[in-house]
Amino acid sequence: MNAKVQEFIDKMEKEEKRERDEKLISLGLIDENRKTIRRVYINCNTPKAKYDNVKNQYYIEKLDYAPIDVTEDEYKEILKYSSFAKVETAEIKEISTTWAKAIDVIAKILLVVNISGGFILWRVLEDSIYTDDYAWIPIVFALLYCILYYPLIVGFSKIVAVAERKLQE
Repeated sequence: MNAKVQEFIDKMEKEEKRERDEKLISLGLIDENRKTIRRVYINCNTPKAKYDNVKNQYYIEKLDYAPIDVTEDEYKEILKYSSFAKVETAEIKEISTTWAKAIDVIAKILLVVNISGGFILWRVLEDSIYTDDYAWIPIVFALLYCILYYPLIVGFSKIVAVAERKLQE
């Protein structure tokens, strides 16, 4: 076998083992009789930090419990019941629920009506003889309304979508 291919395979097996160990530790499946040293990468230099030339990043070594030894079948069974398997297979979907779509459409309609209404009111007041100096106020309020409330309404629609999906599950 080519040396580069073997090096790549070894590197990927080591990375897979590291991820597997992290998942087991995060699930609380640890062997309290064994401890390992684990690297925690950080973005800044601290007095205890060391520098990794390969990753070009600082890290701190922490003494941590080692994960329990499991077979491949046991590990697959653990993943089946843990949240990791669900997160890895989950897809990010657009808003697809009825109420969330309705709120999203209402937010877009309000955005268009608000901006166009602000411009129309600005033009009407600009032509008026009584409010020459203050004709810009309606458009400013319309734009502020759009900047502040449109993201809130869209965010609320996404929260409703998540809640509806959770209720359907």
